[in-house]
Amino acid sequence: MLYLASSSPSRVALLKKANIAFEQIIIDYDESSIKKEKPNSYVQKIVLEKERQFFAQYPNFKNVLFADSIVCIENEILTKAKNDNEAFKMLNLQNGKSISILSAMVLILENKKIFNLSKCDIILDEFDLKDMQIYVNSKLYQGKAGAVMCEGFHKKYIRKIIGHQSTALGLNIELLKAFL
Repeated sequence: MLYLASSSPSRVALLKKANIAFEQIIIDYDESSIKKEKPNSYVQKIVLEKERQFFAQYPNFKNVLFADSIVCIENEILTKAKNDNEAFKMLNLQNGKSISILSAMVLILENKKIFNLSKCDIILDEFDLKDMQIYVNSKLYQGKAGAVMCEGFHKKYIRKIIGHQSTALGLNIELLKAFL
């Protein structure tokens, strides 16, 4: 049995779609101690901190999956929007541009630890302002890195995806399956 130490509905959906048996364990992680620096090292430190906090609480678990994602625009890190104004600001930064989504993963198995960083680049068309307003009003951006929802709002604006779409959704499921 795999344990998903994440509250992400997108990761849950990816695991279900891939027919991976798992149980979700939701823990409220404190990421505030991680200083923003280069995007690739930042997201890796976040996932390692999640692992540390989890095992401080549950020291005897095996087969645990940790993941975290961030959105970057020209090395500017976009985490989760705290309110509608932040969501609008993030969407305006992305409008008609290329964004990168970095997803870090730690998989703890019985006899090994896999640590991975995956990247997906998405080239976006210009957003319709009315669509942006509807999206922000819906609050569906909440809990999404950079307010990015590839399976929702952003879907019709994606011109090109470079990398695995699962990475854009929060977990490189293709890589994960290779180790299970």
